[in-house]
Amino acid sequence: MASIASTGIGSGLDISGIVNSLVAAEGQPVETRISQNEARALARLSAFGSLKSALSDFRDKLETMKTADNFLIRNAVSADEEAFTATADSNALPARYQVEVVQLATAQKLTSGAFTSSDAVVGTGTLLVGVGAAVAAIDINSENNTLAGIRDAINSSSDNPGISATIVNADNGSYLILSSDEPGTANGITIKHSGGDGGLNAIAYDPLNGVTQLTESIPAGDALIRIDGLDVVGSTNSIEGAIEGVTLNLEAGTEGETIDLRIENDQSAARALVTDFVDSYNALINTLDSLTDYSPEESSAGPLLGDATIRGIRDQVRREMSNSVSGSDSPFTTLRDVGIETQLDGTLTINDTELTDALNSEYAKFGNMFANTDGFAVRLFTLTDGFLGTGGIVETRSQGLQTQIDSYSDQRDALNERLEALETRLLRQFNALDSLMAQLSSTSNFLTQQLSSLPGVEKAG
Repeated sequence: MASIASTGIGSGLDISGIVNSLVAAEGQPVETRISQNEARALARLSAFGSLKSALSDFRDKLETMKTADNFLIRNAVSADEEAFTATADSNALPARYQVEVVQLATAQKLTSGAFTSSDAVVGTGTLLVGVGAAVAAIDINSENNTLAGIRDAINSSSDNPGISATIVNADNGSYLILSSDEPGTANGITIKHSGGDGGLNAIAYDPLNGVTQLTESIPAGDALIRIDGLDVVGSTNSIEGAIEGVTLNLEAGTEGETIDLRIENDQSAARALVTDFVDSYNALINTLDSLTDYSPEESSAGPLLGDATIRGIRDQVRREMSNSVSGSDSPFTTLRDVGIETQLDGTLTINDTELTDALNSEYAKFGNMFANTDGFAVRLFTLTDGFLGTGGIVETRSQGLQTQIDSYSDQRDALNERLEALETRLLRQFNALDSLMAQLSSTSNFLTQQLSSLPGVEKAG
């Protein structure tokens, strides 16, 4: 049978209240210490998260600047984009050209004679469909020997060399249309056949051998342009390499009319890279300062004040920023040479006049001070990537702080177990005291009663 314990009945004491107070007094200092340490560790972990974000942004900007071609952006400007458009890469040089689009490249199109309908039977055999030197052999049998069947067989062939087949249903009959997918004389179509019932001859086209059952509605043609009076032939309407680093995309013929083409340096791209570099570096420095700052007025300190890791990161980054570039053909060896100046608070600012002078004087070599093997972007990327990489200082410190935070949960669990054991022990002790006091009270009442009944004892009242 379960026993029922009622604490405090024998003694009249508030045993539950006393025990709760004693347990709280025992646990509160330890809980406060754990919570304070945990809060500090969480703040430091959050601070390393902010540092990682700032370093990552800085590294991303540096990764773009590691490639010298990203500084050498050239614009190709056509005076008439309805005639042609143009793009330029870093190999293009500033210049002006006169371009005449004599003719566009065209894709060949062939048309058959009229058939009664798309279901009209053409014939059977092996249809040899060719574009240039590529040929596909397509079996035409009783299941696909109609005009529509031949169209579908050509289009679905896995070896299709680049021909699209369609049917036009006109008032006077149905016509098979064959179009080369690519323009240029090298992509001319041939249609031959072998075996079968000979009906496929109705759609044969082999002009070199005098077979022209199909009508050439659009001939295959190469593009022809004149650049400063010099003829350039292209198999497509996108002509690369005629001007080094420039691609011309032809849109319409302008025979007899020349269009102005300008290749220009695009300094805005280099300026944007420099601006992003300065802004990202300043954000990193401001983050480092905020994490290690101390405010006497508010008596508050950053979560990483005095942290040797932060001090080391700041010192290494500043050292790389101050070291000059060596082994580069660029005339610029320091950031100051291109107008990037250090302010008193450690952040950078751009002297726009000096940056413009640097770009105007040595545009082609400007990016080398960043992208050279010993350039600023290359060195700083290697440094920041090491901080952020697997096993790097940021990851190591963050993992250490997370382990520390996890340990506080373990400490809190251990404290709760100890307080539960203390509560159990105190309740047992106070309940024993309560029981003893109840027994003593009962004995006292018994003795009082016995003594009052003795002869000669005068009763009160």
